[in-house]
Amino acid sequence: MFFVWIVLWIAAALLIIANRRNPAGRWLSFVAFCGGMGALASVLEGWITTMQQNGDIDASGEHVLRVIQRCCSWTSYYGLPYGFLCFGAAYNRESIPSRLAEWLPLLAALLPLGMLSLPLAEDYPVHYSILAGWAIPYFLAGAALLLTKRHVHPAERRAHAVLLLAVLPAVLIALMMNFVLPLFGLYRLWVYNVWPIGFAFVVFIASLFSYGFLGVQLLIERRQLNYSLRAITSGTAMLNHAIKNDIGKIKLFTDKMTREAQGNEELTADIRVVGTAAAHIEAMIRSVHERTQELRLQLKLVSLAELVRSELAAVEEQCETKGIILHIKLDEAAVATADFEQTKEAIHNVLQNAIDAMPSGGELTASVINSRRGGTIEIRDSGTGIDKASLRKVVEPFFTTKSGKAMNFGLGLAYCAQLMSRQGGELRISSELGAGTVVRFHFRAIKKERKR
Repeated sequence: MFFVWIVLWIAAALLIIANRRNPAGRWLSFVAFCGGMGALASVLEGWITTMQQNGDIDASGEHVLRVIQRCCSWTSYYGLPYGFLCFGAAYNRESIPSRLAEWLPLLAALLPLGMLSLPLAEDYPVHYSILAGWAIPYFLAGAALLLTKRHVHPAERRAHAVLLLAVLPAVLIALMMNFVLPLFGLYRLWVYNVWPIGFAFVVFIASLFSYGFLGVQLLIERRQLNYSLRAITSGTAMLNHAIKNDIGKIKLFTDKMTREAQGNEELTADIRVVGTAAAHIEAMIRSVHERTQELRLQLKLVSLAELVRSELAAVEEQCETKGIILHIKLDEAAVATADFEQTKEAIHNVLQNAIDAMPSGGELTASVINSRRGGTIEIRDSGTGIDKASLRKVVEPFFTTKSGKAMNFGLGLAYCAQLMSRQGGELRISSELGAGTVVRFHFRAIKKERKR
């Protein structure tokens, strides 16, 4: 049980650190914490027994530890079903009326709190017959909410499947061992929870480095991206300053040499080549420098349909020239809090990438979707697509699949990802080689002020 205690609290800590703004992440962290409290109660039992055998504890010390142990048991028995129900409701909020979702944590807490008013059980930590009357329905309702979760976007299905694999088996086995079987006189079977919990922890850790788990991977990637862009910003600023000084010297002396070389056409042509190369270097470093600067956000309420419409107008002529068919599906009700100009630039980057991926024509679909969880801009192309190895690197600074193209530095998607992160949203990219790419800008839902 020591292992179970440690891994559950590690998972709880990771979830709350990564997802403190996400209600589902907070509630799942609470579920893991309560499970860890049950394991801690078992660990305390072992410590008390050992100290009794060795004579290392007196009656008062044992009483204190017994009280702590009972509190840990109560937290586990009462907190697990309550937390799991609230987690299911937060994770699948769109299936619950908004008023009920708002009051559910308070209403569901009445029965667990009521258990604390009961007299102490004589031989066991809780009254199993009374506990089962509400805990089992709580567990089943939470599981039903998880299983009936509907996803608007296919990209979310894998993350949902990973979550179900990690959470449901461990919770449902704990339900049987801790809440159902004691009704038939089978106690202490909770010791077998170590195997499903160990399996869940392996799935949880593995997902951190592959698909992500309720946003934990996004935190790691976001920090790496922010550190990279900060280093690039400071580095390009110094490089830009140094090159500008040297370019100024080159310009000065090429102008002087041009005047002295009048009449010598060959030498004048060579000097012109040097001047052109210097101008090209200056343009390149200026472009990199501008793209890596962290501009201040000017957040305001914007129409996502208006954002997309304005950028589609800018690329419409390119699409006609290349034989690209445009499909537009815009929900005018979708709004978000965002920086209008920078978000336009990000959308333009993605649209341009889509057009570049279809040199021989194809289909480009731009959609704006509105839901309770927020607005989404989806840009889908039928182009060349991206292989799996490259797909995981496309938001890294200076990584590009357009090698050999002039003035391309692999900063477009890195810029888009950083911008969405700073705006509290998320950039998601899915692609299949030869079948096209889908880029989604997810914006957080705008919280409505409560009416007084």
